[in-house]
Amino acid sequence: MFNAMMRAEIWLQDTLDKPLGIEDLANHLGYSASQIRRQFRHCFNISPSAYREKRRLERAAVLLSLTSQNIAQIAIRCGYTNHSSFSRAFQRRYRLSPREYRQAISSLYLLNRPDKKFTISIERNRPAHVVLMRLYQAPDHIPGLGNKKYHANHLDHLQAQLEASTPTMVLPDLLTEKVTAAVEEPAPNHTRTDIGLYLENRDTAEYLALPVNYRRVDIPSRYYAKIYFDNISQLSYVISETLVALMDEKNRLNISGDAPQVLWHPHHIELRIPLSA
Repeated sequence: MFNAMMRAEIWLQDTLDKPLGIEDLANHLGYSASQIRRQFRHCFNISPSAYREKRRLERAAVLLSLTSQNIAQIAIRCGYTNHSSFSRAFQRRYRLSPREYRQAISSLYLLNRPDKKFTISIERNRPAHVVLMRLYQAPDHIPGLGNKKYHANHLDHLQAQLEASTPTMVLPDLLTEKVTAAVEEPAPNHTRTDIGLYLENRDTAEYLALPVNYRRVDIPSRYYAKIYFDNISQLSYVISETLVALMDEKNRLNISGDAPQVLWHPHHIELRIPLSA
């Protein structure tokens, strides 16, 4: 049942901006709504509705902190059709109004600017696929990161199709952890880390028969900030420096709020932070 609840958790994350309810989730998974509520709470110690609200407000905190989008647009992007209800929910969660939160975070960034040591470039990728397995562990607790054999665990039967793939990791909680750490104590929760393989050949991924704990995710063509570094232990510093540098750049691209991605190449590690117009 845990695999089903993991799919439920991923569905809730992927549909934050849509007006869908628990009945829609139950229909998606083929269970009753009461089963979903009971089993989800058993696995994650929170109801599906409360979980969705939590993730919506975390996304709002990221967008308020890292972009110049107006608050009404952010509310819509986070699944709120009513600006007043968004403001009330946000204030309950963070004890600041959205506007006050943005001002507080901006002041903190001005006081804590890292030294620039890495080169950041803006590029646009071709459409691609990733094959991912979700783990509820922080990256520094996962042995074997960057090892292609570890990233392809349980995919031995697909070795020929996956030969040209690149080990990758997607970090759904990384931006949230960065922005909320400035204003509140970190809460104990299940840090989510997706590990797997990046496939530039979309035809390869389309017909893969994946084990139940893996999923295929489309990556559309989009702009991203790219940074090369040498050791995964540098990731926290690299992301901090990159976020501040991107906010300093006054151009038409914003940090999108989508999860950063890490790729392991033969001679370096690459961090990608998705951007949007």
